[in-house]
Amino acid sequence: MAATSGRIVPGIARIPDLAWGALVFAGLLALRFLLSDFQLTVVAEMLIIGLFSLSLNLIMGYGGMVHFGHAAFYGVGGYTVAITMTQFQLNPWLAMLLAPFVSALFALVIGWFSVRRVGLYFSILTLAFGQLIYTLVFNARQITGGDDGLHGLEFPEIISTPGNYYIFTLLVFAVCYLIIRMIVRSPFMLVVRSIRENAERAQFIAVDVRRHQLIVFVIGGFFAGVAGALLVGEQHFVGVEMLFWTTSAEPILASLLGGMFTLPGPLLGAALLVFLNLTLTRIFAYWPLVLGTLTVIIVLVAPTGLLGLARRALGLEDRESS
Repeated sequence: MAATSGRIVPGIARIPDLAWGALVFAGLLALRFLLSDFQLTVVAEMLIIGLFSLSLNLIMGYGGMVHFGHAAFYGVGGYTVAITMTQFQLNPWLAMLLAPFVSALFALVIGWFSVRRVGLYFSILTLAFGQLIYTLVFNARQITGGDDGLHGLEFPEIISTPGNYYIFTLLVFAVCYLIIRMIVRSPFMLVVRSIRENAERAQFIAVDVRRHQLIVFVIGGFFAGVAGALLVGEQHFVGVEMLFWTTSAEPILASLLGGMFTLPGPLLGAALLVFLNLTLTRIFAYWPLVLGTLTVIIVLVAPTGLLGLARRALGLEDRESS
């Protein structure tokens, strides 16, 4: 296919984002009837980690805040579902609905303290809060199960099979994606981007920098809670690993690999991470070495990630979009 005006596929740029989204959604929906239960579980995990990565990308990519404690909101969402079901016998649907709001509340408290610091101090403070929550959950054995976690969580029969839960995860993911897309394209997020580029200049034109950053932080915490609740529903189990600081690295790596400042980028990176974890752990004991090497190569060769690399190969301009 010949290039036209420097574009390999000139028609791609004219296809609306929502049309692409509808095609991808239809393809993912069709997988329900094409894949085995195990394969559907893997794709559902890709969607969940993708949503987790999107939630961090709101804070780190669009908001410009380097956040090392995002696993706290992910884990709080998961533990909210498990604890309310086991300790208070709450209906599973209500427990999953409550989870993101509890995560957002934690994000509000942590963010209120953290956004008052900048740069490295902000990053270390979020990491410290995350580890504090991990320690509290680890030691509250009577409620959280400690390092054993909480097992045997029962969910409604309609989503008890891998195929049905995959459809449920896909629908929740699609709704969250559309909401995040609306947020990213809103005037509010334009202000947040201006803060990311130059906070002092934004403050000079009467923008309340801390308030905008706190709102983005809470929104990111909310969607991380949704992802945490979905993961617990899939695994019927919650463990303290969800809260550990290494879990916060997963969405960071996904965003770097796929491409920050976009919505599809973290999703692409998350799918790649889950795929590499699944395949390389079977054939190579030191698969993190491969992942680290790949990350270094991507950062050096394609700072905008695999999505940015693909756009350049197709002759499409890089932009912050969905």
